[in-house]
Amino acid sequence: MVFTLILTVVIVSISESSRLVLFLGRFHPLILHLPIGALILTLFIDIVGRINNNYPKQTVQYALGFSAFFAVLACYLGYFLSFEGGYDKDTLDTHLWLGVVSAILIIGLFLFSKVEHKKASRLFFPAFIITFIVISFAGHYGSVLTHGSDFLTQYAKVPQKAKVIKNIDSLDIYKDVVHKILDGKCIQCHNPTKRKGELALNSSENILKGGENGAVIEKGNASNSLIYTSLFLPISDKKHMPPEGKPQLTKEEVRLVEYWINNQAHFNEKVANLPKNDTLNKMLAKYLVFEEIKIEEASISAINEAKEAGFSVLKLVPNQPELSVKFQKGEITDDGLKTLNNLNEQIIELDLSNTALTDNMISDLKEFKNLQKLSLNNTKITDKSLANFHNSKRLKVLNLYNTGITNKGLDAFLKHVVPEDIYIWETEVEKDFIAKLESEYKTNLHAGVADGFVEITKLESPTFLTDENLFVDSLTVKLVSKIKNVKTYYTIDGSEPDSTSLKYKDIIFLKNSAHLKLRGFKNGWLPSNIVEKGFFKIKYEVENYNLVNQPDARYPGGSKLFDLKQGGDSFKDGSWAGFTGDNIDVTIDMETIKEIDKISVNCLENTVNWIFFPKKVTVYSSTNKNTGFKKIRELKINRKGKHGEGTIIKSYTVDIPKTKTQFIRVVVENYKALPKWHEGAGKDAWLFVDEILIH
Repeated sequence: MVFTLILTVVIVSISESSRLVLFLGRFHPLILHLPIGALILTLFIDIVGRINNNYPKQTVQYALGFSAFFAVLACYLGYFLSFEGGYDKDTLDTHLWLGVVSAILIIGLFLFSKVEHKKASRLFFPAFIITFIVISFAGHYGSVLTHGSDFLTQYAKVPQKAKVIKNIDSLDIYKDVVHKILDGKCIQCHNPTKRKGELALNSSENILKGGENGAVIEKGNASNSLIYTSLFLPISDKKHMPPEGKPQLTKEEVRLVEYWINNQAHFNEKVANLPKNDTLNKMLAKYLVFEEIKIEEASISAINEAKEAGFSVLKLVPNQPELSVKFQKGEITDDGLKTLNNLNEQIIELDLSNTALTDNMISDLKEFKNLQKLSLNNTKITDKSLANFHNSKRLKVLNLYNTGITNKGLDAFLKHVVPEDIYIWETEVEKDFIAKLESEYKTNLHAGVADGFVEITKLESPTFLTDENLFVDSLTVKLVSKIKNVKTYYTIDGSEPDSTSLKYKDIIFLKNSAHLKLRGFKNGWLPSNIVEKGFFKIKYEVENYNLVNQPDARYPGGSKLFDLKQGGDSFKDGSWAGFTGDNIDVTIDMETIKEIDKISVNCLENTVNWIFFPKKVTVYSSTNKNTGFKKIRELKINRKGKHGEGTIIKSYTVDIPKTKTQFIRVVVENYKALPKWHEGAGKDAWLFVDEILIH
């Protein structure tokens, strides 16, 4: 068998390749994994059998026979594949003969496994290890042929720090632009190790050398350069590059390659010395390299402070420190704005629009050096406020719609910061002055709806005047909109409202649970964002109850557990009852025997403030107030994560279908001692609940 394999290699080496041979060669990557996988499984079976003194000799023989057959087949197919050409001869020969040696060793293992002699048995395992080592080297050289010489070690090296290039004119047209395009789409198949068509594109020398069809570039004439024209062949054409199935060059990348060749294909020339226009500048701007910004993660306490002040704080990218912050609740205040100073490094997007923001408020803010998008539209600011953002050098979008900004203020600001887009509709900036600023500072000033401003002229959403969302019999819901002549449409089933939905007039009267969604509409404006709120009808209102442990004096009021008023995101808003170290143990008197289906407990968690969800909720039932209570259901709560996600509110429901009873005892178990990872480890946790509901 070994002799046959060697003889075949010799015979094929002197024969000419055919299309059938090339077709079969393409199966080499598929087949070569079969003997490797089977061999790994065989080694595992061999080791387990030796450990358990129950050696499966026949299974090992079958597996090695399978491996040997497909190892030989992989050698045939690999050799056929080599006829495609374009490979470095030394690397190809090394891979080929290591593959042959690997097949021979696997065949040897198969023959070893049939020998009964003890000496052969002792040599079997070391031979197995040697085989694996040879296969590993063969695989390495195979990866070099396919992916290049640094494929294995590419990510083991410390990456070189990219050279900072902030200006388009400083770009080297070949090194900083064209080479990056070729490296991403072409060099994998055209490098010193794998020269498809005898062409390597990894260096200026190899590009000028050309391939089997001669030169690939004609300086000054892209339409007569093979490296360019091959991009436009039908993708099914064998000469189309990159080949079908590989990532293709984008239109911009094709345009830049054409631009490079038509401008004499320089290998050491700055863009500053080449002709260009605005379209090319936009393409080239993508190859600029800016200094890498390292931003530390914001503290949970700083994020929670901003949230409690009325800001929404969202991650721009999961598990990354960059933040998007928007004011959403109540009236903006000086103290509330100051909470952002602890996040000034992390804030990338800041939205203070549609607020009573003034110049004096902004003056308390620190520098936001990483800010990229700033929305100050529909506020009371003037030119004075812009001076506070003179160090926001990375600012790209600035929205000043409907503010008191003037020619003088905007001109002074642009001397320090030049965003890509500035929205100045309904400001004091004069139309005649806009062209001057755009020409001088190379920025885009949008001064009207037709000028790309539609996206940011969205209506402010209607708001709920009704705070309650729990009721026993019925509930009247009222809405308000800050802008006149807004038509509000709503749905009660959770579906998305549009202008054909129910129209709000004076009130919304609810007799059953409903999931209200609202949206405002007005001619000349984009529809508002959808706002939503759930309203829940409760089966029984609790009036008689006995609470074993009263809430802590700092968050008092056992009656809050049954007042049908749900708390907000802040545990300090007066709607939450707080218990430190104690369980909530309450017995409820329904006055008569009634049928109930569920008990819900609404809880708040904020681990930074030592507030944790309960460990479990247990429900007991009895027909006697003092005795005979039996446990009817228990809900265990497994909170996830260490530090939580700021303030979280959850309702935990215990299902007790068709339970007839008069007295219900509900025990909400406190988390007790804070966990080891917490800064207050071992001390009492807080338990905050605003409602216990009977359905």
